[in-house]
Amino acid sequence: MDYMAKTRIRRGERVYVYERENYRDSAGNVKHRNTRYLGIEVAINGEKQIIPPKKRFKAFEVTKSVRYGDIAVLYDLFKQYGLIELLNGLLPRRGLPVGEVFASLAINHIIDRETLNKFSRWYQDTELEELTGITPEKLNSSNLGAVMKTCSKIGPEGIVDVCIELFNKIKHLETETSTLIYDITSSYFYSTKLPKARLGYNRDDNSLPQINIGLVATKNKGLPVLLRTYEGNITDVRTVEQLIADVKRIDFRIDAIILDRGMASRNNLIKLDGDGLKIIGGIPLTSNEAKELVACDISEENELMRPSGLIYYEDIATSLFGIPGRAIICFNHSDLERERTARLKKIAIAEIKVAEVLSSQTGNENLDGLEKEIRAVIRGVSDYFVINNDGNKITVAPHTENRKNARLRDGKCLLFTTNFEKGASEIIATYFGKDVIEKIFDCFKNWLDLQPVRHFEEGNIDVYIFICYLAYLVLALYKHHLGVTGWEGVEDSLDELGRIRKTTLDFGGESSDKISVLTKEQKEIIEKLGFADRLFGL
Repeated sequence: MDYMAKTRIRRGERVYVYERENYRDSAGNVKHRNTRYLGIEVAINGEKQIIPPKKRFKAFEVTKSVRYGDIAVLYDLFKQYGLIELLNGLLPRRGLPVGEVFASLAINHIIDRETLNKFSRWYQDTELEELTGITPEKLNSSNLGAVMKTCSKIGPEGIVDVCIELFNKIKHLETETSTLIYDITSSYFYSTKLPKARLGYNRDDNSLPQINIGLVATKNKGLPVLLRTYEGNITDVRTVEQLIADVKRIDFRIDAIILDRGMASRNNLIKLDGDGLKIIGGIPLTSNEAKELVACDISEENELMRPSGLIYYEDIATSLFGIPGRAIICFNHSDLERERTARLKKIAIAEIKVAEVLSSQTGNENLDGLEKEIRAVIRGVSDYFVINNDGNKITVAPHTENRKNARLRDGKCLLFTTNFEKGASEIIATYFGKDVIEKIFDCFKNWLDLQPVRHFEEGNIDVYIFICYLAYLVLALYKHHLGVTGWEGVEDSLDELGRIRKTTLDFGGESSDKISVLTKEQKEIIEKLGFADRLFGL
């Protein structure tokens, strides 16, 4: 009967151990042969042990290497909040699914925006094919355009409905009642053939056709609630009535709505109050009521330190445009100097120009034409001049009362709120904290590359902006899980995760996926996120 044994061979101070096989040859003689090297025999704590040899690597071939870290994290956020499944349910279609395609396009906007023509090539170098189950060849510009067409069929109103449903999936992250912020931005176009793209007030100081984009977000976490597009020539103040209708559709406890000065008109405030929506608004100092409120003296007893400097305030229970509420008048010395200096310079320049016009008279001028010329040179500061045309002569004098009243308003701003629960300092902090939405718009334009938009069909413009909206939504979720309040470090952390690649190795027909060795920084980011350990095998 055959049996197994070990052979020990000493070479110098080392003992090499082999597995030995005993066998009989054809003549029936017993012989032995070494069949396998077992390792080196050593004595550990008086006991002999065999240290096995290091395994040799099999010959292998790298068959694929893709960008993994940031892709996997962002796509997982879409999945874990049920956003992809929701999009597929709301926008069903044959062929490519809307949810997976839009999530991929949104991630592309965040990481490395490509045109539809080049998207497939970018997609091929990422983990998205594995995550979505869609091959790169299917994501050509024609198929992507068809998916966008499916979404465009629901129209702008349908896109608002989808936004609200998406918000319903994430609103539980706002653990308390939240103030909503509303603002408008614009995106410009190189095309003049789109009905919505029109010339209007442009926030980027260019003369191209544009559309306006209204966005509602939560103030606490900056979660997007909904967006709506408008014609490029619509004024901010005219969009508030639609805002009221949209907000009524949201199943969410709203603490108040913050409005910028460009939207807080008399009619809008009355409508908001009439619908039971609490207001925190910056009031333009154009109406007589607003001017009268800020003319009061500020005692400087109430003070508050803000990032912009020290401000003083008065909190007055009053009514504005017949709406009971509180007027909070804020005063800042730096603003006083800046506003007064700017106004006095403009007045001084206008006075010089008026003197030049009057001194150039020859006596034969038409007085109405001369008056028109004077009014042209004082445009912007006309409230501070009195023009007297008695039919024989024109005189121009300072409007003493208006100049005196303007000095009383210097350095002041007026906030009006129908919220009686919060203290004045909290109202002030809430209002001036509305820069959250300005940072969101900055993210849309500078990070997500919202503009300039060049060539899109009319319906696809809204879809394109909706994809940017999805990109911001998943960024807001990433920021929430990262546990930071501001945007500082968010982009850098995603860039760091983007360095993590997944490589597929082929060992003679047997494949294995390997994730690159994580750096200390990458491990810290993954730990902060709190959900990504499983994505990296930790």
